[in-house]
Amino acid sequence: MERYLVRIREIAADRRHGARELYRWAAENLLMWMQERGSSHPEELIPLLAETAKAQPSMAPLLNLVNRVLLAWGESPKKAQTLLRDTLGSKSSFIARLVDEGLKVLKGKRIVTLSRSSTLLEVIKALLDQGEKPEILISEGRPLMGSVTTARLFYEMGAKVTLCTDGLIFSLLREGDVVSVGADAITPSYLVNRCGTYPLALVAQDRGIPFYTFTDTNKLLPAGLAPLFKIEDHDPAEVLKNAPFDVINYYFDKTPLRYLTGAVTEKGLLTPDRLHNLIETFPVSSAIKEVIAYVNA
Repeated sequence: MERYLVRIREIAADRRHGARELYRWAAENLLMWMQERGSSHPEELIPLLAETAKAQPSMAPLLNLVNRVLLAWGESPKKAQTLLRDTLGSKSSFIARLVDEGLKVLKGKRIVTLSRSSTLLEVIKALLDQGEKPEILISEGRPLMGSVTTARLFYEMGAKVTLCTDGLIFSLLREGDVVSVGADAITPSYLVNRCGTYPLALVAQDRGIPFYTFTDTNKLLPAGLAPLFKIEDHDPAEVLKNAPFDVINYYFDKTPLRYLTGAVTEKGLLTPDRLHNLIETFPVSSAIKEVIAYVNA
C-alpha cells in the first residue's frame, strides 16, 4: 500500500503540471494497485481513493476519477480495471474533437490568456500547423511564474507573444479579440481557474470581448462531489519568505458561469446553461460518502 501512497504524495506536491497530467498519473497508480493488490486487499480502496481526492482537491478530474472508479467497482473490480485502461487510452480522440472546436473560436483572433492550459496549447499548435501566426498576450503567473514558461513555449512554437505582469493584463485587454483560459474545475455555478480569471472575465464583459474556457468535460464537477472540493492556501514563502505578516497564496479563483461566453469542449461549444444542465446529469456513487468521511476524519 505504501508505494501507492508515495505516488499520491508526489501528485499532491506537484506544482508544475496541469490537471490532465496529474489525472493520468493518478489513474495509472490506481490501475497498478488494482492489478497488484485490489483483489486481495479490497479494504484499501476507500483510503486510497480518499488520499487521491485529497492530493489536489481543487482539480475536478481527480475527484471525478474517484467517483467513476467507485461506480465501476460497485459493479465489479474487473469493470473498474477496464474503466482505468480505457481512460488511459482515450486521450487522442477527445483532444482532436476539442481542437476542432477551438479552431472555430480562435482562428484569426488576437488571444488573451493567463496560466497554462494544455488544451489551449493544442489549439495554438493546430493554428500554427494551418499556417496561422496567432498573437498571444499572456500574464506572468505569480507567484511561481508558470506563465513565463508557457510564454516561451508559445514563442518557440512560432506564435507572436507578449508577456505582461499579472496586474497589467486587465488594462491591455483592449488589445485582444478573445479571452481564452483553461479550467481546473467547472461546478454548476462557477469556473475554477488560475487567480485573475474572475477579474479578467469582468473586464472582458465590460469591454464586450468574448470569454471562453477551453476544457474537456472531465473537469465538470457534479454537486455530489462538492464536499471533496477545496481551494487551498499554499505555502506563503512562495510569495514572500519570512514575512512578519499574513500572506495569502491561493492559486485559483471562482468565476460565475454567467460571465462565460461559452466552454469549448469535446462535445462542442457549450453555453453556461448547457454546462449547468450537463453537470446535473452526471451520476455520483453512493459510496462517495465513505470517501468524504475518510477525508474529513
